[in-house]
Amino acid sequence: MGSPSSDGGADSLAAGSDAAAEASPETSPRFAVPLYSCGGIGYTIGTTIGGSQQFQLLVDTGSTTLGVAESGCSSCGVSPEYTPGATAIDENGTAQSQYDLGSWSGEIYEDSVVVGSAVSTPVDLVGIRMQSMFLNPVQCDSKSGGVQGVIGFGPTQAAVSGTNGYFDQLVTTSGLPDVFATELCNTGGTLWLGGYDPSFTTAPPQFVPLLSQLYYAVDLTSITVDGTTVPIATGAYTDSVVDTGTSVFVMGSTSFDALSTAIAQNPQFQAMVGGASFFADGCQKSTVFSATKAALDAALPRLSLTFAAGATVQALPTESYLVAVASDMWCPALAAQAQSAQSFPFASVMGASILRSSVVVFDREANRIGFAPHTACP
Repeated sequence: MGSPSSDGGADSLAAGSDAAAEASPETSPRFAVPLYSCGGIGYTIGTTIGGSQQFQLLVDTGSTTLGVAESGCSSCGVSPEYTPGATAIDENGTAQSQYDLGSWSGEIYEDSVVVGSAVSTPVDLVGIRMQSMFLNPVQCDSKSGGVQGVIGFGPTQAAVSGTNGYFDQLVTTSGLPDVFATELCNTGGTLWLGGYDPSFTTAPPQFVPLLSQLYYAVDLTSITVDGTTVPIATGAYTDSVVDTGTSVFVMGSTSFDALSTAIAQNPQFQAMVGGASFFADGCQKSTVFSATKAALDAALPRLSLTFAAGATVQALPTESYLVAVASDMWCPALAAQAQSAQSFPFASVMGASILRSSVVVFDREANRIGFAPHTACP
């Protein structure tokens, strides 16, 4: 659901990669909130609106506005739906948002929002009354249920006109440090508000500066696999967007071709997966192979991501270019996109598949993003 094409956000150019000289986000007060994996399309979080109405909303760092299906939305097809009650204030305005593959429009309300054990926060949100290819009536799992909307964690500048962001409001009303972090796993994960928990990491974060006022964009210069280094940032396209709302790792076609070819040339990959056609055919038509995460990570080449700030992030195969869609099926988690100033003006979009490789710290106070190797997911 997250889309850097029209509704994403980021902070401004900022700090370097040396974290030691600055206050550590892990010392900040924080709330830990469970995330639920939703069928390969993203991660959801339990959210209470209006004091008692509970929803599962997609956590999206590529957008800022909270949008939830409103009662009477004939095109939404999800349940439950939001009914404005005594705590809601109709702002007498409408809003709309366009994503890569969908869109929605609706009425703006101010209402109370609670995530996890964080304090109740007033948010200008949108009750979605019409949507196209955005909400899907999927059943995620026994814990999370379906998805009824989106909660954006992008910066203030990216909020749809007339709305604001939940996390911006939480920071303002509670005094919480302007830092949040994610750990994404195949079956769920954790969202920290106000910092992160270092017990979930095996080393301190490496921080890289943010590049844009519009997205959480970093300068991912290259990726190395099996001795082959593939440029990602180019003269024309330098920004790699960090977006939990995008399910796969999307990059320019030239980079995709070179990276997928380098991976496919590995003999173990050819023996276990089947070669370059795996990346070309896509999930529905790809070769189905049965292997455990541990076996794949031990046998196949990992990726080494190099950033302009000097940080290097290691990514295991099952946390970068392979994604589990069933207990015995792995599918490609890399995707190609033709680059252009209008449709895809980025070096890459670092979606959930590659963000599984690290605890990702969105340190908005220092205008930087940190990547820390994580402990084993449950």
